[in-house]
Amino acid sequence: MDTYSRKRSAPKPVAKEKFNYISSRVRISVEGFSHGRPTDEIKSELINHFKSCGDLISVEVPTDPILESRAFVNYHGHLAKERALQLNGSDIGNWKALVKFAPREEDLDYQVSLRYHRSLYSDLANDERFWYGIAVLGYDTSLPEDQVKSILTEHFSSCGVITHVYVCTPDECTNIYFSKKEDEASAMDLNGSKVGGFKITTMLLATAISNPRLAPGDEPTVGYSIPAPFLEFAREINKKRDDYMTEWRVKARRERVIKARREQAFKPS
Repeated sequence: MDTYSRKRSAPKPVAKEKFNYISSRVRISVEGFSHGRPTDEIKSELINHFKSCGDLISVEVPTDPILESRAFVNYHGHLAKERALQLNGSDIGNWKALVKFAPREEDLDYQVSLRYHRSLYSDLANDERFWYGIAVLGYDTSLPEDQVKSILTEHFSSCGVITHVYVCTPDECTNIYFSKKEDEASAMDLNGSKVGGFKITTMLLATAISNPRLAPGDEPTVGYSIPAPFLEFAREINKKRDDYMTEWRVKARRERVIKARREQAFKPS
C-alpha cells in the first residue's frame, strides 16, 4: 500500500554530498581578546587573521561573555583545522590568540538542547493517538479548514475512534488518526467514496509505528518517510525547545554569576 507523508512523491535517497558538506564543517574557538571592545571590531580582526586558513563560513563573537567567553571561527574542510591550529599563540593586534579545535557537539548548550529536542520527539513517537492514520485527498479544498475537519470527521466516524484530525491546507490533504489498527483499515476501505460530490483518495500515513525513528547518525534511505506527526508538530516542538533553552540559559547565567562572586569573595586580599 502507498504511504503518505506530506510530500507525495516517492522518497529519494538523500544526497551524499549534503552529508559530506555538513560533516566536513570545522569549528575553531579563539580566546584572548578583550570583551570590552565592540564585537564588530573583534569579528573583523578574526576574519582577517583566519581567512587564509581555508573556506571560512562564518565568525561568531560572544555577546554575553558570562555564558560564552570564546569566539568561534567556522570552516568548510578539515584542512582548515590544521592550518588554523597553527595560529595558536599568534599575535592579533595587541593580543595573543589561544586557538583550539571546538566541535559544537561538545558544547553543554548543544547537548542540553539536543537531549530535550529528542525527548519531545520521543514523547510524540510514543503517543498512541498518532500510531494509526490515513491521509485524505481529493475533497473540496475551497472549504474553510474547520468545515473540512467537520465533514471528514463525520465521514470517517463509522470507522472507529478518531483521535486527531489535522487539515493541511498547503498540501490540500487532511490527516486523520485512529485509536486502532483495524479502524485505520476500515478508513482505507473508504478510498474512492464521495464527500460532498468529490471522490476522495485515502492513503496510509507514515507514522512512528510504520516508520520507526532513525537512530542517531543513520541516513534516510529509499522507502523511509518521516512520520507525519513529526512534520505536523515540528513548529510547535521547535518553539518548546527554544523556550526551554531560553530559560535554561537564564538559569545557567545566574548560576555562573553566583559562582564567580563566591570565588571572588574567597580570594585572599
